Amino acid sequence: MADLTKDEVIALGHAVGLEIQDPDLTEVTYSLNALLESLDKINPPGLDSVEPMPIILPPNNPST
Repeated sequence: MADLTKDEVIALGHAVGLEIQDPDLTEVTYSLNALLESLDKINPPGLDSVEPMPIILPPNNPST
């Protein structure tokens, strides 16, 4: 996987409501790329062919 550029990190931040300022941008870009590289190493073969299952949470029952 190619490293994310600073512009791509800014766009990802905007997508989730974060504005990453220039002093932190280099560190955030480096950290995010390191995280993605680490996750890629633990990606077992064939995982992309498995159909995802929905997460079903129990109802929130405040009376208990």
